Amino acid sequence: MVEMLANTRDGDAMTENSRIVGAIKGQVSKFSGIISKGLPKAKQRLIREMIYGIQAGKDVKLSSVAPTLNECTPLIKTEDRLSRNLDDQNFTVKINDQICRLGSRNVLDDMVIAIDPGDIRKRYASKMECLCKIHDGSAHEIGEGYWLAKAVAADIEHKKVIPLYLEAYSQEAKDFKSENDQLFKLIDAVGAHIGDKGTYAIDRGGDSSTTSSLKGKENASSSASRRRETSFIKGRRRTAPLWLPRFPALTRPPSSGTKREKSRRRRSYTMPPA
Repeated sequence: MVEMLANTRDGDAMTENSRIVGAIKGQVSKFSGIISKGLPKAKQRLIREMIYGIQAGKDVKLSSVAPTLNECTPLIKTEDRLSRNLDDQNFTVKINDQICRLGSRNVLDDMVIAIDPGDIRKRYASKMECLCKIHDGSAHEIGEGYWLAKAVAADIEHKKVIPLYLEAYSQEAKDFKSENDQLFKLIDAVGAHIGDKGTYAIDRGGDSSTTSSLKGKENASSSASRRRETSFIKGRRRTAPLWLPRFPALTRPPSSGTKREKSRRRRSYTMPPA
């Protein structure tokens, strides 16, 4: 029967589809192996299956992921296994660490490290843990969901965007401290990998008094010589503070104090409106 299908157009199509599926599974296995480095084998398998299942099932629900795995066991058993393995460990720190490590290789000195506190709304969820009140930026209303702390690196022309960090958090969680604590945690995690490369820009919440205390504060993950200076991005639609690492070109010798060098250190950057 297989030989008959192989000699027909349908057989050729099935063969081609099998090759595509095999190639996708290979890419997913390679990527999941990188971001799950250091985790137990059971957790590495879980991450691999979840990445493939979400892509194949086009949904994040376990009831949609389980059928794509084509296991011989009943679907309810597959769902229970996935649910159990997802529930007993938080993968956020380790996965973000690996994603940031991979992305840091492509981050250049003239790139912008854009930090954008956002939100994800869960309109139909009622029993998800630690659901909290968030401001839906798209609908401009209060809803149920989670806050997001995310960072990407982008070049000046916005032609290249490199993901570095993403975490969902809730003020209802027991270990939650503050939004500023989440912001500092993000900056420390990203700075540990990219060092002094790039210029930090914060879209919302960056002008608070607590955040402004970053000026001159040493990053625990950076070298002792690293400093940040406060400047601003002024576009037609938004204003965001910048933290500029002290690059060699901007370092002023002790005996120098010309107006030209001072103006270089006080330069401003303009970004296109969002």
